[in-house]
Amino acid sequence: MPSAQQTQSLTFPGYSFNSNEGAVTFDNPNVFEIALAAVHADNTAALTTRTDDNTGTVNLGASNTISDADTVDVYWSGGVRYGMTASVSGTAITVDGGSGDALPVQGTSITVVTQTEINPCNIDGDKIQIIGVFYRCALDTTAKAHVDFQDSGSNSIHEIDLVHETAQGGCNNIVNVSAGDTNPYTGNPITKAFASHDSAQAGTLYVCAGIDSTP
Repeated sequence: MPSAQQTQSLTFPGYSFNSNEGAVTFDNPNVFEIALAAVHADNTAALTTRTDDNTGTVNLGASNTISDADTVDVYWSGGVRYGMTASVSGTAITVDGGSGDALPVQGTSITVVTQTEINPCNIDGDKIQIIGVFYRCALDTTAKAHVDFQDSGSNSIHEIDLVHETAQGGCNNIVNVSAGDTNPYTGNPITKAFASHDSAQAGTLYVCAGIDSTP
């Protein structure tokens, strides 16, 4: 039977602490590895107009990769708003709607990124024993990423902000249901996900779910 192991450690001058949650067993390992393309430099510019918390306009560079009606995520220092709709008029990109953080003040540098769809991404959250969601961008260790897990009706089941190589327990990007963590993936089965990152370097998203079909 497949199994996973969650460990945590802290080293401090003169001290070392380790925690081992023990092996988590499950019936099926469900693993997704998704490439996230490098974001073009012309996708970043200052927010020209801030209409409200979820509407704004930015004049991107001529070689930006945003097309009219794209679903985009918007990144800036300290925040991300995801699932916005882009309206394109030349290099003027208006973004609207979405969820997450309120858009920053006018003049803030933002990066607009078209979402990468992961479909299928079949995970029955009610049967998860353990799940880890990780982002790696080896050439840009300050990079950020986001993933939104959805059901077949495009309803968000769970969304996560990620940073390069960070493993965070307590129902963030590692959820150990077997060890007592609250499971935020319950509800309708997940069938797809939408991911992005803000880096000029290519990155990779990893979803590792241990599913117990016969609890």
